[in-house]
Order: sequence, then structure tokens, then C-alpha cells
Amino acid sequence: IKSPEPPPSSQTKIVSGKISKGQTLSTALRSLNLSPPLVEKICRSLQPLFNPRRIKPGDSFEIHLTPEGNFLSLAYQASPIEIYTLSVTPQGEWITQQREIPLEKYWHRISGKVDRSLFEAIDALGEQDQLILDFADIFAWEIDFHSDPQPGDRFQMVVEKYYTGETFVKYGRILCARYQSGPREFEALYFEPAGGRGDYFTPQGHSLRKALLRSPLQFTRISSGYTKSRLHPILNRHTPHLGVDYAAPQGSPVWTVADGNITACGWNGGFGKQIVIKHAGGYQSMYGHLSRFAPGMKKGKIVHQKQIIGYVGSTGLSTGPHLDFRLARNGVFRNPLREVSPQADSLQGLQKVEFQTATQPVLAWFQDHGNPELKKMGSLTSQNLLKSKP
Repeated sequence: IKSPEPPPSSQTKIVSGKISKGQTLSTALRSLNLSPPLVEKICRSLQPLFNPRRIKPGDSFEIHLTPEGNFLSLAYQASPIEIYTLSVTPQGEWITQQREIPLEKYWHRISGKVDRSLFEAIDALGEQDQLILDFADIFAWEIDFHSDPQPGDRFQMVVEKYYTGETFVKYGRILCARYQSGPREFEALYFEPAGGRGDYFTPQGHSLRKALLRSPLQFTRISSGYTKSRLHPILNRHTPHLGVDYAAPQGSPVWTVADGNITACGWNGGFGKQIVIKHAGGYQSMYGHLSRFAPGMKKGKIVHQKQIIGYVGSTGLSTGPHLDFRLARNGVFRNPLREVSPQADSLQGLQKVEFQTATQPVLAWFQDHGNPELKKMGSLTSQNLLKSKP
């Protein structure tokens, strides 16, 4: 990276570096033998635009100094599209700016076959973890990608990608997605109605969103299922187990399966640290044996579907880290693995027409495999991207 309009190199001294683990910007600059007053001035000047506390390992910087060691300019790169510059005018004014980076937006068609897991299959294509998580989220109401996928399953998607030159910057939306498992096929199209919230729908306009998620966490296995009688591992007697035990590593995040209102959050005897949430339709969900609660969780708090509410633990009567998850409707416990969740409203009338018009271009490109994998969709700047919706 370079400072803005630096003086000719023959008249400047250039020092550069990268942030190491545990370093602050101040300590990184001091390690280059810059004077404490200069380091303090640099950090203070950057604060209106860039908080030096947000630095992370791997961030890089370059500083231009006069032969006498006086400061001329600095460029700090936090990511390919986040470059902050600081310079001193001949009149002695310190100016901080965020550099505009030209970007290009593409549609990228990605497809593959599952051998062992969806995560390994997409990773093997050179894609990043974020894309795997985004794809799994689309079908979270229909498929549990930790237990349902089988060898031979196939997946396809069209995802927005942003580049600066040949450097990948970030993913945008997955616009179209398909997952085939044996005779079952799931397909999703992203649509954002005018004045509304974007979501995923089938090509027929039916919402993929359901009232309840398939599972409240990423688990390794089901260690105990729903039953009217089981031998309790600690009490050593047969008792009902009106929920599902999901084995997972200590500290794994737990999310709520639906929008709702927390009615209890605290210690509950053998359940240890537990959260109870009331949902629409007479549903109530319970999350027990937590190691701790997520920040801000308390009785009366409104939570949203897949919001993290706590972390897996082994509190209460428990032999190891797992989540005790229970689901009741109108006061009667139900088997979470068999409960059929009602679907969100489908698109109707003019909104359905708008959906079909908006999604037709990407659906046509998605289905025509004679097209190249990448399609350029336009140009923008880093400021436009950073201000846009995630």
C-alpha cells in the first residue's frame, strides 16, 4: 500500500510493517523507533475516521518520513477495501481520508457433489467458510447439514462476489441455490420486495422460512432422544426424557429456534443454567445445561430466530457437555425431531408477479449451463459496498 501522493522516493524515508498478535497500533509504531509524541499524534489523528482499537493481526501500514525523520504520510490497510490515509500538508494540517477502491461485482455459479459433508465439498472448491454457512442457512428449515446429507448429494448456487482487480474481497448474496438429495430437491431464490425484508422462496413463491428451525445448534450427535422412559445416567432410575440431548463441544453457541420472548433465564435445578422462550402459536422452547448465557439475555427480552442465546455446557445433572432441548405446544411436550413446523406466508398477487420478474434473469442464467461460471454485473466503489446491506 502507498501513502497519498508521496514525495519523490529520493527525498523520503519509508518504513512499513504489519500488526502482530497482541500488538496495538501504538506498540507497532513504537517498535519502528518512531518517537512517542509522533505515535500519539498519528493515533489521535486517525480516531475520527478509524478507531485504532479495531486493528487486527495482519493489518499492514506504510509511513513516509523526510530524511530528517519528520512525518509526511501514512497508509493503513485493514482489508482490501479498507485503506485509511493520513498526511500532512505544507501548511502543517493533518488530513485523514478513507481511500475509494474501485470494485467489480460478479455472479458466480458454483456446483459440486457431496462425498462426506457439504462443508468439505464446498471447501474443496476453494470457497471460504462464510459461503458454506450462508448456503446452509438458506435451507436450515428443511435440512440439517450436520446429519442429513448423504454421499452423492449435489448442490448448486449463484452467489454475488466482489473483486478489486483480481483480488477477491467478499461474498454478497446467494441469489439462487439448489440441493438434491436422492429423490428430494430443494430450490431457493432470493427476493427483496419493495419496502420489505429480503428472504428466500421456492420458484413458485412459497417461503422457505418456517416457524421453527430444525435444530438449535451445530451438534456432533444426538446422545439421547425423546422418550417416555429412559434410564437416567445420574439418578440410575427410569424417568421420562421429554426432549432431545444434542452432544456438542463445551462452549458451542446455542440459538433460539424461533422468534420469541424469554420467560425464564437462570438456574433451574437439574437443568442447570436454562433459558425458556415463549413463541407464537402456543410454542415454548427450553435450553438446558448451558455453560453461560449470551450477553443481554434476561427475562422479558425479545429474541429472533437463530439469535445466539447461550453456550453449551454441563451444568445441573449432566455427565458431559450437551444441550437439553425441549419443545412444548400449549403446555404439552412434543418430540422436536418429529414436530412439523408451519410455513411462513407465500407470495400473492402483485408481489408474486414482482418476484417472478425480479428473479427471472438469475434463474435463466443459473439453468443455462452453457454460460461461463462468472458473469460481470457492474462496477462500484468500496464506499458503496460498505454502506450497502449485508
